[in-house]
Amino acid sequence: MLASKSFLTLIICLFFASCVNAEAILQGIDGKKIPFGSLNGKWVLINYWASWCQPCLDEIPELNRFYEQTKSANVTLFAVNYDALPEHEQKALVKAYDIHYPALVNDPATSLRLGDIRGVPVTFVFNPQGQLTEKLYGGQTVKSLIKAIALNRP
Repeated sequence: MLASKSFLTLIICLFFASCVNAEAILQGIDGKKIPFGSLNGKWVLINYWASWCQPCLDEIPELNRFYEQTKSANVTLFAVNYDALPEHEQKALVKAYDIHYPALVNDPATSLRLGDIRGVPVTFVFNPQGQLTEKLYGGQTVKSLIKAIALNRP
């Protein structure tokens, strides 16, 4: 009886977590609004960065390469400015640092239940079912991101 209650509780929690993610709206600095649920079927990576963070700046070329190599696959990558700067400042930084992947003007941490973000850079990896599978702290490479996806495949 206890096992069946635990199993039912787990199922309800997983369903609720998926619903919360599905209702989250990602808003790009280009003005586009993307319901998180519309990304089902894709790996979603959300990278938090800051212009004062050297490891963040160092990983941008790798993230650009990763984005270019995987954008035709079922993978998408978003940048989030950790400092939540005004939109016009974020646009200027995206241009100045030559970020090729989409940047979000809003911080989705609350709506995606990412918890406290203790530092940057950090990349959150969501599987194609919309579940958070990895928190990757520190600078990433094409190889490390591909490995994170491969390790979390069923």
